[in-house]
Amino acid sequence: MKTMADIETTFRMELQQWFPKQCANIYDTYYLYYLPTTAEHDGGILICKDKPANPEYQLAAPQRINKAAEIYQIMNEWRPILYTLPILEIS
Repeated sequence: MKTMADIETTFRMELQQWFPKQCANIYDTYYLYYLPTTAEHDGGILICKDKPANPEYQLAAPQRINKAAEIYQIMNEWRPILYTLPILEIS
């Protein structure tokens, strides 16, 4: 991801995919994972209920994605955490 706007856009798209899954089963718990940027690959983020298949993904924070919040509320809650993740493209 090149800019912070790219990170927010990607996170919003992940939330839009997460929301119907969460509504389908309210007892599932989802977490945010990130893939750190390295010289070999760009970073990324995922929302998963289980650890991602790629073992390079790491848990972004111990708290779960809030089941009771709207997408815009989750964006505001997670913005400070997103900005600390090492996922920006290396120039």
